[in-house]
Amino acid sequence: MTILRHGLTIGVERHGKDDFFVVLKVTGTLTHEDYERMVPVLEGAIAGVSDPDIYMLVDATELDGWEARAMWDDLKLGIKHGRHFEKIAVFGRPGWQEWMTKLADWFTPADARFFVDRQDALEWLGD
Repeated sequence: MTILRHGLTIGVERHGKDDFFVVLKVTGTLTHEDYERMVPVLEGAIAGVSDPDIYMLVDATELDGWEARAMWDDLKLGIKHGRHFEKIAVFGRPGWQEWMTKLADWFTPADARFFVDRQDALEWLGD
């Protein structure tokens, strides 16, 4: 029997008054339901902060893609909170994940970069 895994794990740390470090691990094909669980966690963490700065590390090493509705959810999240994202570091498999990160860099105010190595991604976030 094959078990198809999908979903995401989110961790949020507050650094100082307005800086947030978010780690997101994505697995399989993301769904609308995954976003319904993740967005309230993120919004709850930044609630009450007038102008949060978010630095995000995305582990996409096990990401297979998004359902169409989940892509829409991702776009809505970007529209609502995009100005709060300072840097987004994605590490995963070269190819379509790298291409999608470059696309995100063009269409979001955040500086988004793709990495193959997690440590390189972390170091870039800290610069």
